[in-house]
Amino acid sequence: MSRALALCAAALALAAAPCRAQVRDTLARGEDFFLTGKLDYAVNFFSGMVKDNPKDSRAREILGYCLVIKGKEALREGNPAQARVSLARAGDFLPRHPELKTLGLLAELEESAPTPSVPLSTATLDTAGETQAVLDCLFGDGECAKGGRYAVHVVREGETMAEIAIRYYNDLALWEKIWAANPQLANPHRLEKGMKLLIPLDK
Repeated sequence: MSRALALCAAALALAAAPCRAQVRDTLARGEDFFLTGKLDYAVNFFSGMVKDNPKDSRAREILGYCLVIKGKEALREGNPAQARVSLARAGDFLPRHPELKTLGLLAELEESAPTPSVPLSTATLDTAGETQAVLDCLFGDGECAKGGRYAVHVVREGETMAEIAIRYYNDLALWEKIWAANPQLANPHRLEKGMKLLIPLDK
């Protein structure tokens, strides 16, 4: 390899380093909220991520599990109305969750006939499964953790979509993949300085 090519390869490696560091940044705040027990903040954070990028399967799954936890906690605290809202939202993201239908019926029953009070079983409202599912999405190596990984790229002055594709994928032909992940972008050939783009990093 010539000296010029070696220097070019080294420069590309250095440019890619901050990109790799940003992979965790897209979820870091939500992760911190969840791990410190700030469930409402975590729900708001992942709701925002899903709103910005509805195709982010990873954020959608984490949000769904957070909402199930929120619903179960509301049932434990005797707030069936809030439980119904959270569980209904969870169903949008986890349509195959085995307990959602039962939990929804329990919330409806509690809301319509709160007395005499019927204690709900501890097992029914246990959130260990959902908590582990969120942790698997954040730190595991299963399908949830593999999918929906994104970096956040801030557009520089005069930068083109092809240049961004080369920076992240080493292939200018993959600029369309970046465009598809950013539905808010009407014209991929008119990028403005400071614009934030989501860069899909899953294979």
